[in-house]
Amino acid sequence: MARNVGALKAARYGAIVLASAIAASEAVHWRASKRYLPPRPRSGPAALVVLGYHARKDGSPHPVQKWRTELAARAWRRLGAERIIFSGGDSKGGPPEAEVMAGYAQSLGVPKSIVVTERAASNTRENIAFSLPLAQGYDRLAIVSDPLHAARARRYLWQQCPAAARKLVSAGEYRFGERWWLKLFSAAYELYLTLVGMR
Repeated sequence: MARNVGALKAARYGAIVLASAIAASEAVHWRASKRYLPPRPRSGPAALVVLGYHARKDGSPHPVQKWRTELAARAWRRLGAERIIFSGGDSKGGPPEAEVMAGYAQSLGVPKSIVVTERAASNTRENIAFSLPLAQGYDRLAIVSDPLHAARARRYLWQQCPAAARKLVSAGEYRFGERWWLKLFSAAYELYLTLVGMR
């Protein structure tokens, strides 16, 4: 009996800890979704830069890749984007991240004619730097990833090219409760980068 009571208390404590972590993660992701955006949204033709993530060893999309690509498809419809740039090279020995995500995007209904792949970038700073030439001529620019990662990438864009950063608009990437388990992973990773001074 005492063992059952102890197990029940432990389960309750674990549930409280998990719920608290989820709530904190949602809060920081919501806040991040609004950071590093100009105060006045622009109008005009839009381009999306979708940040890569490594594929599975068999070349199939990783769950993080699927999430980012689904966010891109949603942003494409929301903004009427005329170009989608998938950025990411062969960082784990498999197929280029950009190619895997572009293929998945087409399965979601994104026209192949508006998709461009950037296959050299190996990190977020390079995602931004190498994608910028492909986004020339567009009045609006949205960076697509999970909210925390997208905010970091927008900050890098302000550092690399303020003129392009002034074109930034929201990709509408945040939705409450969406992929909460991946948000926990993202929050932990961004915290790690902060602690080791890599942000």
